[in-house]
Amino acid sequence: MKNIKDNVIWLLPSIFILVILLMIGTCTPRINDKFLVEKVRRENLEIFEKMRGKAEAKDLIAIGIDIQMGIDEIYFKEGEKVRKGDVIIKFSDYKQTDVDNQMKDKKRILAAKKSQLRFLEEQYKHGMNVKNQLQQIKGEIKAIEDELGMIEKNDALIQRNIVSPIDGYIVKINVIKGGTGDKKIPLVLLAKTNNIKIVSDPVRLSGNEYVNIGNQAEIKSIAEKERKAPATLYKINDTGVKELKTLEFLMNTAIDFKLNEIFDIYLYYQKRENVLTVPVSSVVQKKKGNENKFFIYLINDEDRVTEKEIYLGVSNGKKIEIYGKDLKEGMEIIKNPNNRLQNNIIVRRRSLQEEKREKEEKMKKLKSENERKEKEIEKNKREIIILEKGEER
Repeated sequence: MKNIKDNVIWLLPSIFILVILLMIGTCTPRINDKFLVEKVRRENLEIFEKMRGKAEAKDLIAIGIDIQMGIDEIYFKEGEKVRKGDVIIKFSDYKQTDVDNQMKDKKRILAAKKSQLRFLEEQYKHGMNVKNQLQQIKGEIKAIEDELGMIEKNDALIQRNIVSPIDGYIVKINVIKGGTGDKKIPLVLLAKTNNIKIVSDPVRLSGNEYVNIGNQAEIKSIAEKERKAPATLYKINDTGVKELKTLEFLMNTAIDFKLNEIFDIYLYYQKRENVLTVPVSSVVQKKKGNENKFFIYLINDEDRVTEKEIYLGVSNGKKIEIYGKDLKEGMEIIKNPNNRLQNNIIVRRRSLQEEKREKEEKMKKLKSENERKEKEIEKNKREIIILEKGEER
């Protein structure tokens, strides 16, 4: 009997500890809300402005002609790329034929006038009074020779084609097929491949004080997302509207972009290196006394939450720099906190797969609802048309 009593006495501390643990376990608050979990990361944080822009020519090369010419064929369109030696415009043959005929006519007339001159000179030698006639015929010959010289000069200027002198882009063509080139206006305007600039749409800069000549940017094609290249801000233009600017960028590398192609421009104007970051959505602002303070919610392996005060640095809209006591890379935090979270509460984790599935289900529901409403609207429109026709009768 005594042995049984002794054994019970020895078991009592263990039983007491077990009861205490069970009480703690059952008293720890829990909520069934599911939360996404993210890690505190150490990374470079780049602050940027996003804008749209297009490729334009920086410096132009004008090609024209000194005489009017008929346009027989145009082989390229504005904005297209050309290689050095490519034929851009072919002229009609009629101009050459016209010049040849003019030269033949003038030479025939000139030969007749010179024959007449020799006859008058013979008469003058034999004492005939033909001095005035000689002066007149010499003047006529001089005039014909001048005209013939002008025609020969124009003949030398006649080109069969306009050929690109560079690798580049066609900015403007000022003629049409079947028309005539105007010697006062350049027929073609070209830009060298490396003279392409990216010009932004008018933009109001939120970080205006940080935007300076020399800031780096990344240019991404709208048509082909994988085509991107670094660029440098080299010019800031006023638009006439307060705080509204257009920005001009030069490409840092030779990338094959098309003239007038549309781009997304990411202008970087601030960079923080090797800092701790969290998603902006994970930060909660609370009023403590007279101060606004910021917090994140740490979560441990047992899914227990701890409220942690932090201080904020720069943000790019998605990520934000944080610093504070005992913060470390790799700490797990609640990405989508709500006002039910508090210290020592136990929560459930939510997977990215669950979030994706819920988004898909919500999208499916919204699309179905939209289709139902569209059918209802169409039905109402048909009824309105029927009623309106009934009133007309």
